[in-house]
Amino acid sequence: MEEPRNSQQENSENMIDMDAMGDFYDDFKTAHDTCDSVLIDLELDPTNATLLNSLFRSIHTIKGNLIYVGLKEITPLIQSVEDLLDAIRKNRIEYDSLLCDVVLLTLDKTENMVQSKIDNRPCVLSDDEIDRLCINISCIADVAPDARIEYIKNCLFILDPDTHLNGSHLIEAAPTADKASPVMPSIEVSEEASREPLVNTDYLVDNEVVADKSIKDVLHNHGIELDEDISFFESLSTPLENRSFYWKGRTVRLLLLALAMNEKSEGKVDPTQLAVAVLIHDIGMSFLPRSLLTKKGAFTEEERQALHRHPNSGCQLLIESDRWTLASEMVLQHHEQVDGSGYPNHLKGGDICHGAKILAIADTFDARSHERAHRTLLKRPLVRTMNEINNFSGTQFDPYWVDIFNQVVGTPDHS
Repeated sequence: MEEPRNSQQENSENMIDMDAMGDFYDDFKTAHDTCDSVLIDLELDPTNATLLNSLFRSIHTIKGNLIYVGLKEITPLIQSVEDLLDAIRKNRIEYDSLLCDVVLLTLDKTENMVQSKIDNRPCVLSDDEIDRLCINISCIADVAPDARIEYIKNCLFILDPDTHLNGSHLIEAAPTADKASPVMPSIEVSEEASREPLVNTDYLVDNEVVADKSIKDVLHNHGIELDEDISFFESLSTPLENRSFYWKGRTVRLLLLALAMNEKSEGKVDPTQLAVAVLIHDIGMSFLPRSLLTKKGAFTEEERQALHRHPNSGCQLLIESDRWTLASEMVLQHHEQVDGSGYPNHLKGGDICHGAKILAIADTFDARSHERAHRTLLKRPLVRTMNEINNFSGTQFDPYWVDIFNQVVGTPDHS
């Protein structure tokens, strides 16, 4: 009869090298942060070979370190990401914001799995989920472009079961019945997978979250009287939001954030004037061709000039009444930047009114967090959006208002 194996011997064979783990985890987080930064830069310059090579090297380093410390079972996930990046480097597939989020969320899950191993807790992904995730990531580069979105959606569902997909936007990209069937994920949410984000998602809400909030409610909560003028301005928001799928619920989101920022500053701006500016600031966009509003890629010079004229439309509407002079100034200046590189008048710092500075941050934050064909509440995409605002503090945005924004959107540290 075979003698029972010594439990100490058994444990030693499965033991992670904890002596090496501390240094590895520090290196992993550094590589993770590097990947975050490079991924953001790639969204602005998706064909930059230097950035792609830097990202590939960081991912390859993470994979090697996982093997070194005894976490070989996690490496197939990183290998699938490495293969995807290699396909992007070789121009087999174009890098875009959806692929950016797949990579980011995969790195987040990898970090969670490493932490679970260190803490001797159950893995946040089952072996089956890891296998299906690897398959779907690998398929992204191998299938036809019109089938690719389904595999990306599968990845996002596995990585974040709370993801909401805007199906109507994806109809054109959805594969037909004769396409290869993707590996569909289980969408059960485990207790381990659901966790509180590190940001206040009230200001990063999707349409389902704002469904029970109205413009009138937000105005009432901030003591703003809904008189005849404001009722008219409020009535314009619905047709404006109908011009673009991504604008649904946008007015309420902007009001919530802009008025909260102003309240946090102890009312540097008249809240009624600020609310009217929020309601009217993009009215000029409703006169632009729908094809321009949904265009991907670079604008022609003529298209760029048309976009740069839109603040004037809202300004002209408001300036007809002496009552809304301050609001008209906010609307006209909401695309100015503190370093003078904005439009339409290239104003700098102190020449830009506070209301416009608030609106610039709220507008950008909402655009960056609602531009995708999906919604995800995992902490990294949210924090990344916050980081983008902070990265432009002192150039695009006023540092004072960036600090106020952080106080409003950031969740206090309870540690």
